[in-house]
Amino acid sequence: MKKTVKQLFFAIFLLFGCLPAIAQQTLPVGIIVVNDIDGDDPYLLSHSAVVSSDVYYNGNILIAAGTPVNMDIHYQKRHGLGVPATVSAKPVSTTDIYGQVWPLVGDERTITGQNRRNAAIGCGVFFGIVTFPVGLLFLCIKGKRAEFTAGTQMIANIYIN
Repeated sequence: MKKTVKQLFFAIFLLFGCLPAIAQQTLPVGIIVVNDIDGDDPYLLSHSAVVSSDVYYNGNILIAAGTPVNMDIHYQKRHGLGVPATVSAKPVSTTDIYGQVWPLVGDERTITGQNRRNAAIGCGVFFGIVTFPVGLLFLCIKGKRAEFTAGTQMIANIYIN
C-alpha cells in the first residue's frame, strides 16, 4: 500500500512539474554574427549578432530579420607555453516588433584556437639546452587566436505561453 501511494504521489508530482513545459510553445530563432568576435580584442560589443530571418507566430511577424541580439561573450586571452585563446558566445535576448524583450534559450558556442604547447615546450627545452639563456625564450610562444568570423550562425529558442 505504501509503495503504491509513493508511486502515485511521484506520478502526480512529475505530471504537475511537466505541465508548464508542455503548455509552452517554442519558436526557433536563427542568429547570425555580423562582426568578427576576436579573443584578443578586449572591447567586444554585445550587439555583434542579428536575427537572420523573420520569426512568425500565428501568421504574423513577431521578430523581424535584422533585429539586434544581445550576446553574452566571454573570452580568455592566449598565453605563453602555447595556451590558445578561447571565445564563447551565448545569445541572451532580442526584441520583437513591438519593443518587448524576449529571452533567448540557446547553447553556448565556444571556439578555441590552435594549441601550440608541444612546440613551445619542445623548442624551449631543446634550444634552452643548446643556447642556454636565449633558448628559454621559446617558452613564451603563444597559442593561436580564436574568433567567431562574421557569418557564423547559431540557433536559439523563445518560449511563448
